[in-house]
Amino acid sequence: MSNEFPHRMSRRTLVAGAAGVAATLAAPRFAIAQEKVTLRMASFMPPAGFLNQAIVIPFLDRVVADSKGTLEYKFFPGGTLGRAPTEQLKLVQDGAADIAIVIPSYTPGAFESYDVTQLPGVAANTKAASVGAWRAFEAGLLPVPEKVKVLGLVTTASNVLHTKKPTPTIAALAGQKVRAAGALQMGALEKLGGTAVGNIRGPEIAEALSRNLLDGVLMDWIGIKEFRVDRTTPNHIDTDFGRLATMLPMNAAKYASLPEAAKAAFTKHGGVAYAEFGGKAFDDAVGEYRANYLREGGHTAGTFPAADQARIKAAFEVLVADWVKAEPGRDKILEAFRKGAAEVR
Repeated sequence: MSNEFPHRMSRRTLVAGAAGVAATLAAPRFAIAQEKVTLRMASFMPPAGFLNQAIVIPFLDRVVADSKGTLEYKFFPGGTLGRAPTEQLKLVQDGAADIAIVIPSYTPGAFESYDVTQLPGVAANTKAASVGAWRAFEAGLLPVPEKVKVLGLVTTASNVLHTKKPTPTIAALAGQKVRAAGALQMGALEKLGGTAVGNIRGPEIAEALSRNLLDGVLMDWIGIKEFRVDRTTPNHIDTDFGRLATMLPMNAAKYASLPEAAKAAFTKHGGVAYAEFGGKAFDDAVGEYRANYLREGGHTAGTFPAADQARIKAAFEVLVADWVKAEPGRDKILEAFRKGAAEVR
């Protein structure tokens, strides 16, 4: 089965501006349908992945619907145009794809400012985090990759703690090996007494849990289903360990060549509108997934007790302060992020 999923709108017919014998004697006037631009959308995620189905495809469908017949797209999921998550930005920059899902933190040393979304306990929900990230971006505080036009940013849902055995208190984390992604997640976990384990790819987590190489994982409620982590981690603690920023860049030359109606459609549905829509989609899905697990039975969810909350707050505040001090200008990034996140109620 092809991995291409074209989305097309009906073509306009040519309408003659003159008729009869006169048409052979004088140049007729035509309202000629403009040739549609077909955009190639690349995703390293599987076709049924949440970000693909719930956010990116609906976004592109709305853009196409408002493009006045100038756009269509073909969707290439599952790494069809390039399998490695780290190469998605290059696909767009080189023109192998027109648009792709890019994870800024997968490009070490270049886009570490986007890690502001990974700071634990800073944003109230994913919609707020996504809007905060976009406000920091449009203020010029987050870097723009070369040769691309950034259409939008959205963060993943909050990473929370999922463990094989009950972990009712922070003290119960001691000695548990928990998979964490990136320095900030690892730092947050270790400040609470856990043992952070990195360098385990998403598809390998379920096996590591079943072989007792891991005792738990930091992941969002959607990811535990997609990566089959839910089968071995029935205990869930809803402490916010931060969110991962995702970017939707388009090749800059391709964007510049688009008809004005197409550009206007991207402007209308991109930017803060994309952040709001995508963030809400994640928030709604988290509520649904969490409720389903608890309704089906075999799973428990909650928070660490009140006696632990002061320690968690203090540990995360230190982590945030250390991140800000590590690079000049990060205080402004955090301020813009928090201000943008506070817009969302």
